[in-house]
Amino acid sequence: MILKRLKLATSACHTALEDQLPLMNDDLSLDSYSQFVGRFFSFYAPLESQLMVSPHWRSLAFDYTARQKTPRLTLDLLALGSSSAELAATPRCTNLPVLTTPEDLLGCLYVIEGATLGGRIITRQLQTQLGLTPESGGAFFDGYGGQTGSNWKAFCTMLSNHADLHADESRHAAIVAGANRTFETLTHWLFPTSLSNAQTSTTARHDLQSA
Repeated sequence: MILKRLKLATSACHTALEDQLPLMNDDLSLDSYSQFVGRFFSFYAPLESQLMVSPHWRSLAFDYTARQKTPRLTLDLLALGSSSAELAATPRCTNLPVLTTPEDLLGCLYVIEGATLGGRIITRQLQTQLGLTPESGGAFFDGYGGQTGSNWKAFCTMLSNHADLHADESRHAAIVAGANRTFETLTHWLFPTSLSNAQTSTTARHDLQSA
């Protein structure tokens, strides 16, 4: 139930982000792509620094270490021509999702792990449009390669088990809120001059429909 609820309750925020992504555009240039990867890097690097020091991993029985996206983004940017010094000097996002509770963490992970599924479609577009492979600048969007699907299922199993074990409404609502905050902060970082179209009323309505 929690997975269905999350999908419905985050659909507005998800669409608001997806509609602005230029990665599937036929006129995407290598320079534009490189800049976009840089924006992802400067969001994920500080976010994952917070994730990795969270005290909640043990209670969730989930290991995120090998799932980190920052190493892949680093490899991509180096392959695309950035230097290590430039990456170190890149400004980081400071308006990050709150990760205080296990539910905050799960909501955030729902977004960033779910993004690996759509990334496989983007990988094919990058190969066609820009001639990029996971080894030459497209590692981030390739996710976990052939293990992307199984890794997503493993995460969903963990999330569902946690939600079943802690079946009170407030905890489930907190997971949904954490996911929407992650979508919103990522959207505002990638597109700082735009306003999210994800209205609170729409999200609340979807959430009630799925409850």
